[in-house]
Amino acid sequence: MIDLENASPPTTLDLARCPACSSALAGARACPRCGFVAAVNDGILESIGPLEGRSAIAAAFYDGPGWARFRPWEQGFLWLQGGVRKARREILRHLDAMPGERPLVLEVGIGDGENLRILDPRFRVHGVDLARTRLTACLANHPAQSNRLAWAEAEQLPYADGVFDACYTIGGFNYFRDHAAALREMKRVVKPEAPVIVADERPNLHQFGLGHLIGQPALDAWWLEKLGLDAPFVEMVLSLDLDLPDLFCQVWPRAVRHSIWHGLGYCYTDRQTD
Repeated sequence: MIDLENASPPTTLDLARCPACSSALAGARACPRCGFVAAVNDGILESIGPLEGRSAIAAAFYDGPGWARFRPWEQGFLWLQGGVRKARREILRHLDAMPGERPLVLEVGIGDGENLRILDPRFRVHGVDLARTRLTACLANHPAQSNRLAWAEAEQLPYADGVFDACYTIGGFNYFRDHAAALREMKRVVKPEAPVIVADERPNLHQFGLGHLIGQPALDAWWLEKLGLDAPFVEMVLSLDLDLPDLFCQVWPRAVRHSIWHGLGYCYTDRQTD
């Protein structure tokens, strides 16, 4: 058994579970129970299967050229909220009161690792993303994250039960393939009563686009593609039907909703102290 509090920073394999039989790998690449051998390449645990639905669309976008074209617009949105740091601190502040000298934290959808510069430096952060190129970029920006990243879906996190002191995701949740499954997984991998946080833009923002307001939704599709979103992603955005209150009531019934980004976003927190 590895002492996660006092040992050197744990690697992904130290925390991982076997995707075949769910046994803890405890640092070994070969599962001690069924013999499954985990794939680790370039410091990234590869635990992803064929992607379907929204996951396939999102991965294709973030792995493709569209993300680079769209990112300045995303940064502009955050600038309007007071800047990237302030906008993200509206969410990450919910982790500030975590006890312990070196909390172990999981970011689902870590992307390029932008939040690593904002988090408390005492945190030991691991990250998951379904876009392989974003994980490579994260390592280029933050070499210390080697062997702390996993290529996986939020709906199938490759970690043992109860190993993290907190888990959060910022942006992207609206377009997860299975929202309820992702929420259950985020709760599964944290310790009892650990903070778990989900934040994103309001899923109905597209309804306030000029095209929708004048009864011409094709106009909104046109300008979203001009911003850099590819056609499948635009269709996903415009067809999204996500009832957040009902979802969280069913899966995280204790969750508290916080309005962020001048009402344009939401942040749900789930823990005993909220």
